[in-house]
Amino acid sequence: MPVAPQIQPILDAVAAAPPLPADLSLAERRAASNKGLESTILAFAEPAPEDVTTRDVTITVKEPEPGKITARVYTPAGPAPKGGRPGYVYLHGGAWWLGSVAHFDSHCANVAAESGAVVVSVEYRLAPEFKFPWPLEDAYAAWLWVQERAFQLGVNADKVAIGGSSAGGNLAAACSVMLRDRRQPTPVCQVLDIPALDLTLSQPSMEENGEGYLLTRAGIEHAVQLYLTSPRSEKRDPLASPLFTEDFAGLPTTLVMTCEFDPLRDEGEAYAKKLEAAGVTVESKRWDGLVHGAGEFTALLPQAREYRSTMADFLKRHLA
Repeated sequence: MPVAPQIQPILDAVAAAPPLPADLSLAERRAASNKGLESTILAFAEPAPEDVTTRDVTITVKEPEPGKITARVYTPAGPAPKGGRPGYVYLHGGAWWLGSVAHFDSHCANVAAESGAVVVSVEYRLAPEFKFPWPLEDAYAAWLWVQERAFQLGVNADKVAIGGSSAGGNLAAACSVMLRDRRQPTPVCQVLDIPALDLTLSQPSMEENGEGYLLTRAGIEHAVQLYLTSPRSEKRDPLASPLFTEDFAGLPTTLVMTCEFDPLRDEGEAYAKKLEAAGVTVESKRWDGLVHGAGEFTALLPQAREYRSTMADFLKRHLA
């Protein structure tokens, strides 16, 4: 099917916009890109529910070097069930070098309200200042922090999921593997929303959808160069490209969300098939007519509200 008609004017406007000047510094390029991300979310995403409370917390990270990161905790309204609410550790998108928890406030608050889970959105450190595996170690530390402080968060430590969008989906998938292999408490389930799982960029949809649909192959190549210290050798590292994981057994029940006109579509669907072949319970859904990130356009697209509700319902069912 064609691109959703509400999205086509956005694609046309992006195509008509002049490119960023080539001589911009990294800081200037990041600021301009973040401004575009923020304006898109403000224009096309529903606001956060007013009855979801938020607070920021500090998390200590031990690897690769000691440091501190922040996270934003979203607690839904109403009395908590006996034993605590379910929890959801969320890792935002932004190609490993863009974005912040603030950009995804409305998403996290709405997921908290719809799922009944306490959402902990992680402000992992960004590339290229902090390259692979720094952001992944931040995700890992945040997961353990939630487990250790579940009581203070009002969370049942036995009912915690992990997930993320795009680069955040990459980190969530890799973190689940890391938790399994390091024999730590593992997520009950994981949500991989338009995830980047193959940094070799070798899937057919990378060519099919690599131009004209917001996320481009050139943009992904740039992000991979920023994220990896040694791109040639690290592209197939399973913790950088989870599609190359050797053993998928024992990974959490998984929801994989892909979009028809997304360069990352095929790697998400290939990952779902590998999980299923290993005996992991998988729910995989392709959203026809949507481009990368259009699931955030909840004020513009009824389909995007259904998209978000699909994730919230998955969490509600598997964390019940």
